[in-house]
Amino acid sequence: MASLLLVPFQPKLLKKFHIKAASNSIRNEKTSSFSFRSKANVPIYELPGASFDQYMDDKQRVFRAVFSDNKGLTTQLNEEVWRIKMPPIQCLFLNIKPTADVRLTFKSNGEDYPPHIPHHVTKVLELHFIRWELQGLNTFNKNPYHISLDVKGSLYPERKGKYSWLKNQMEMKITFCVSPGTTFIPENILEDALELVFKTVLDEMKQEFHGRLLEDYNRFKRNKSKKNSV
Repeated sequence: MASLLLVPFQPKLLKKFHIKAASNSIRNEKTSSFSFRSKANVPIYELPGASFDQYMDDKQRVFRAVFSDNKGLTTQLNEEVWRIKMPPIQCLFLNIKPTADVRLTFKSNGEDYPPHIPHHVTKVLELHFIRWELQGLNTFNKNPYHISLDVKGSLYPERKGKYSWLKNQMEMKITFCVSPGTTFIPENILEDALELVFKTVLDEMKQEFHGRLLEDYNRFKRNKSKKNSV
């Protein structure tokens, strides 16, 4: 993914760790759950005739801005879903190559908004990562990790008087079980390594979606200004 300018953020981490009851197939399987939340408010300057709402009206342009590249890292699967290959993540003994299928959905006029978005917001772009592949987690045996990963995000313009902001909220929920084949790795090292991998993935996604969208919106404004000046 491209490295783009972003407002720094500090994800909030909620963590709990417990041991599941033993079963016939897996004994002393350990389960961890993490939740990362990220928020950013970036000031944007909207022009008459080139508001962020007008930019979002061109859905295909938004799709291309977020997903298109010249390195073969993204593939369009259907009208709303794209497959993204992210850069490898090296962390201690793990070398992870994440791939995700992402669905983009446009919403407006307060219809079916997520609970955290006020209904006066005019337009919302929702992201939902519907499928994950994390190559490289099978380092030690065939299935050392059993991972449930859910990532959702939303981007939308918020206005107050003459000021506007682009708000970006993302949340990642992870649950993973470690099989006995990896018990030779100290618990705290394994847990910290996986935590770092997932936080890095969230950082990469935030850069891709927020940064590319702002960059293309600035191009949209420049093109509108040129047309209006002719």
